[in-house]
Amino acid sequence: MGKRTTYIRQCAALLLILGALMGCQKHEDPIKLQPNAGPSFENVESEQYHVQLNAVPLPAGVEGTWQLFMGENGHFEDIHDPKSKFFGEPGEQYVIGWQAGHGEAYRVDEISVSFKSMNPQMLHPQPDSLSGNISVYLHAAEVRFGATGQWEVTEGAGGRILQADSHRAEFIGRPQTAYTVTWTTTYGSKSATVSWQFVTDELKADAGADQLDIKAGTGEEKYVTLEAFQPAGSAVEWALVGGEGGKLINSNIPSALFSGKADERYELQYTVTLDDQVSVDTVQIRFRGKWGMWKDERDGQSYRFIEHDGMEWMADNYNYAAYPGEGSWVYGFGYRAVVVDGHALETEEDRKKYGRLYHYLAAVESAPEGWRIPTVEEYEKLISDFGGGIAGKVNLEIGGASGMELPFGGDFEINSGTDPANRNVFSGQEIRGHFWTSNYAENYNSNYIFIVPQGLNEAGMAVYPVDYYMSSVRYVRDVQ
Repeated sequence: MGKRTTYIRQCAALLLILGALMGCQKHEDPIKLQPNAGPSFENVESEQYHVQLNAVPLPAGVEGTWQLFMGENGHFEDIHDPKSKFFGEPGEQYVIGWQAGHGEAYRVDEISVSFKSMNPQMLHPQPDSLSGNISVYLHAAEVRFGATGQWEVTEGAGGRILQADSHRAEFIGRPQTAYTVTWTTTYGSKSATVSWQFVTDELKADAGADQLDIKAGTGEEKYVTLEAFQPAGSAVEWALVGGEGGKLINSNIPSALFSGKADERYELQYTVTLDDQVSVDTVQIRFRGKWGMWKDERDGQSYRFIEHDGMEWMADNYNYAAYPGEGSWVYGFGYRAVVVDGHALETEEDRKKYGRLYHYLAAVESAPEGWRIPTVEEYEKLISDFGGGIAGKVNLEIGGASGMELPFGGDFEINSGTDPANRNVFSGQEIRGHFWTSNYAENYNSNYIFIVPQGLNEAGMAVYPVDYYMSSVRYVRDVQ
């Protein structure tokens, strides 16, 4: 019994020792800390300048904590969430770490996060342009990602900005003054700017280009939307100052609606007021009826035309000053010249009605692009199409059904044999109209002239030497 009891006691003691040893071994075995912070984020642009972190979750019993090691004004939505959002600022570089800790032991895995800098852009006006006015519409690229923007006059006296916190704003200054305006975008502690330097001009009203050939349907009342420019910060007002039967709708906006009747020429006045400055401009408006209207850009003169048989015929005598005194003449004004019939054309109204008298070759050379002198056959067909004979001639005269409005402008003869001193003679005004054709005979240096006589005589053709007789001109072109 004694030996058995001793053996049992020895075994029990051994088991206690082994248990103690095993317990000590389990307590001293450390947990492996292997944090994984996930991927880095470079040059990020996002709303509120944030990224969604993607660290690997830690095992139970291990605490995870996000930490900011480098960079200003960064913060975490939840420092213990491996999927936390991290917020920063534009243009900043950050180093952050995902720390795993157990007791006094810890380990960190680092990643980098960076956000793109703000890049404000001025879209209008362009930095190297000038509006040519005392005010201007400002337009910057719209701010994004939670940033704010602000316009400011940074140099120059008397300037101000309307809607200064909007990317679309209006600058108003004083005439002939140098200014600098700056657009600043801000997010958190960061800001970026773009500036524009310029010198203002005077306030200038711009009523838009003349519109003299508006095709506006077949109704008796015609409509057009006006195309004026309204300077920033200004008030505008339209007024009808010329023409009968016109009406303005919404006259206090630049794109006012205007109604009128066909073939009436209207003049509209456009007034711009800004602070104590006032500027006025006018525009000519005309709706097509019987006549279209074409403008010669060389001198700004406009000419009516009719459409007939696939062609456009000018309905006014040409009046472009081609080689004055050598290739074209105003009736009554010439070297060694006398006026036999009618009167010298002193007024612009008369000169526009009768046009100039041209040497044939000057008329050919001065034809506007796309236009030409008609042929004999085209004039003869025109007479025939509008009744032939005396009826056809009457329908081509002023007030006739054709709309051609041919006046009796006369002609100009060089070294006239009808004058005792062989002077140059203006004759035929209000007696006949002479119009060049293109049937030029170079061998004889002569050409056919289409003659429209006053009274009960038919129109016809006659051959004249081109160096001695100067005649009126009508041009034609294919329908545009």
